[in-house]
Amino acid sequence: MLKKYLSRIKFHLPFAHYPYKKFMIKNKCLFVHIPKNAGSSVLKFFDDKGYRWHAKWFDFFESNPVFFESFHKFAIVREPAQRVFSAYNYIINGGNHSPSDLELKAYIESGSENFEQFVENVLDHDFLLFQTLFQPQVFYIYDRHYKCRVDTILYYENLDSEWSAFSKSQNWHAQLPWENKGRITKVVDISASAQAKIKTLYQKDYEFLGYQ
Repeated sequence: MLKKYLSRIKFHLPFAHYPYKKFMIKNKCLFVHIPKNAGSSVLKFFDDKGYRWHAKWFDFFESNPVFFESFHKFAIVREPAQRVFSAYNYIINGGNHSPSDLELKAYIESGSENFEQFVENVLDHDFLLFQTLFQPQVFYIYDRHYKCRVDTILYYENLDSEWSAFSKSQNWHAQLPWENKGRITKVVDISASAQAKIKTLYQKDYEFLGYQ
C-alpha cells in the first residue's frame, strides 16, 4: 500500500527522471527529441549537457502522465528525405563513435557504396523498425490512432522564425543557437525508384507533417 502511495506521489514532485530532463521540469515543457532535427541545438539552448535521449511521446506519458498532460509539449520535424540523408551521412561518418554506431556504419557499408544504394539495398521496413535514427518521425509524436500528442510542431526548414515566435510565446525570449544552420545538407540526385521508395517508407511523415 505504501509503495503504491509513494509511486503516485512521485508524479507530482518536481524532480527529473527518465525521460524528463531538469530543464523540462524547470520550464514546464516537454521536448520530444527526434534524431537529426536540430535537437542538439535545443539542448544547448537550455544548457543541457546530459545524454541525448530520443524518447517518444509514449515514454514521457508512461513515466509521468501528470507532467505529460500539464507541460507544453513540442518537437521539431524535417522533410523526410532530407532527414534520411542527414542520418545516413551522420552514420557513415561514424556517428557518435559508439560501438553501436560503428556497427551500424559497417552494416550499411557492407550493403551499399553511396546514398542511393543505401536506399535501394538497405533501407526497408525491417531496418526502420530496429534503427531508431531512421524511424519515421510520426513514431515519436503520433499515437496509434493517428493523433498528434505534442502541442507545437516546429519545422526545421523555417526554424529561425518559428523558434523566435515559439520562444516568445513561452517567455524564453532568446534565439536558438543553431550550430548546423549554415550546413544544411541537400539530398544528392537519386533515381526515381529511390525517391519513390523513400516516399513509400515515410508515407505517414509526408502525409501527417504536411510535406509534399
